[in-house]
Amino acid sequence: MTSNFLLYGANGYVGEAAAMLAVAQGLRPILAGRDAAKLEPLAQRLGVEMRVCALDDAPGLDRALRDVPVVLHCAGPYKFTSKPMADACLRAGVHYLDLTGEIPVFEALAARDAEAKERGVMLLPAVGFDVVPTDCLAVHLLRRLPSATRLTLAFQSVGRAGLPPGTQRTMIELLPFGDRVRLGGKLVVPKQAVKLRSVDFGQGPVEAMRFTWGDVYTAYHSTGIADIEVYAVLPAPMRRQMALLKTLRPLFSLAPMRALLQRGVRPGPSAQARAQTVTHVWGEVTDAQGRSAVSRLHGPEAGLVWTTRAALAAVKRVLAGNTTLGYQTPGKAFGADFVLECEGVEREDVH
Repeated sequence: MTSNFLLYGANGYVGEAAAMLAVAQGLRPILAGRDAAKLEPLAQRLGVEMRVCALDDAPGLDRALRDVPVVLHCAGPYKFTSKPMADACLRAGVHYLDLTGEIPVFEALAARDAEAKERGVMLLPAVGFDVVPTDCLAVHLLRRLPSATRLTLAFQSVGRAGLPPGTQRTMIELLPFGDRVRLGGKLVVPKQAVKLRSVDFGQGPVEAMRFTWGDVYTAYHSTGIADIEVYAVLPAPMRRQMALLKTLRPLFSLAPMRALLQRGVRPGPSAQARAQTVTHVWGEVTDAQGRSAVSRLHGPEAGLVWTTRAALAAVKRVLAGNTTLGYQTPGKAFGADFVLECEGVEREDVH
């Protein structure tokens, strides 16, 4: 098995952490990005190759993809960056992985399924926390209740770690997209703007708020379950802020308004904050006869630690030849137990 892969966006917050973890795991990432001055110190420190190219430089991307079997694309927001990298991967016959959670990106990549199969390429977005844990849990729940017709997922972060800066920027850019749930197999805007429910992640019930998460798109492809909702436990100030943003959503279709919010993007959490943070994922399926199954996952901090561990586990699968051509989801490509390959992750079935 080759240990080489291209890691694009290696100088970013998550990209740098992925590069360092990859080397620690015995992989040989080729670091790539548009800024040589930012890439070079990291490449020298890790003792690995670097390749400089911008995403709007198609010939440069083609050169960067030479002799690599797979790309881990870590430069978002992916609504801007996914297409040029996917184009290059399809030209070169290189498998494509990224860390997006953006539903419009899933839709765009899924639309290229036939093209990818013809080119011998796997298009596998969302190999980070969004959506490896939730997607694998959805597949596991379907395994427990094959007759399931409804899927509800939820997650909770406990600790001081906030969101990575790239995730903050992506959430701002997606404000005009609005809320979505899966109903009758279709993505729809929910009639109820704000919805709360009680979820027990293992320490007693807490209140969670319905949240637009990638699984309303991906879990349908992974499981075929027609009705899907996702919830998140959010601090009260963030819940109030989100309710306000929903009200003001038409304003954020204007790029200057989104740029104003981007000025408030905070730096990523410190190593100490990440070490003191854990993440819980909960899922429930029900069927038409009223039967149900509930399972939970418990793992590390989500935005960087769980994300990089999951992404590199996916890279290793691809390097080992474990690929399915065309558009894929993590749970469909690698199975329900794939998430357990990430260090520090446990799964429990609630009976």
